[in-house]
Amino acid sequence: MWEPVDVVCYQCRIKLQLLDAPVPREAWWQFLHEHAYHPVELLWEHSEAYERIDIDYIDVDSDIKGDPSFAEYAGEWTGRPLALHPRPIARAVAEIVRRAQDAMDAREWRAAPGDATVAEGILQSMDFAPPPGAVVDEAAVRARSAAVEAARERLHQAAAGPVGEHFGALLKELLPALPSSADLPVDELVAESGPLASPRLWDAERALRLIQHLLNGISFR
Repeated sequence: MWEPVDVVCYQCRIKLQLLDAPVPREAWWQFLHEHAYHPVELLWEHSEAYERIDIDYIDVDSDIKGDPSFAEYAGEWTGRPLALHPRPIARAVAEIVRRAQDAMDAREWRAAPGDATVAEGILQSMDFAPPPGAVVDEAAVRARSAAVEAARERLHQAAAGPVGEHFGALLKELLPALPSSADLPVDELVAESGPLASPRLWDAERALRLIQHLLNGISFR
């Protein structure tokens, strides 16, 4: 029986399914062109390496907002320069989020009665899924920078409040992994942007997207 096969680049954090059709084949050749000398692996449905894939990966032709279609990836995908840029903050946060998710899945996470309410409160200031191809101007960069700072501040407030042992430990581990306002001077982000967002800004946004995904799970516990 035919089994789906994906190819993944761990350096650029991009995943693409191999399909035998003209446009997906063009996307596959583009992938080879871009990632031939990167850490690349073929994954089957039950490959253990799938555990290394998190939602920060670009998933070509997925239904995730901002991910490219096969045709976009094969052609002039506007977000390509930003998507191929390293994302060290998102990678560090992904490891923390993965450990927390594993603890939840193994039922080792002990939730306090108020954890879900705190998670919901943080989520009110978080909505981070900006596509790499989004064209920005100075006003957009300043607005997105302010949103990152507001989310980080909400996380700080939650860490200082009454939360469960595991949730509190998670917040205290996440906060040092996120950039401070001093690490992301807005004037520098503006100078680095155009027409796409600053790589540093997008990296922070992707990291917050991972946290947002985890908080959604905590809010339902």
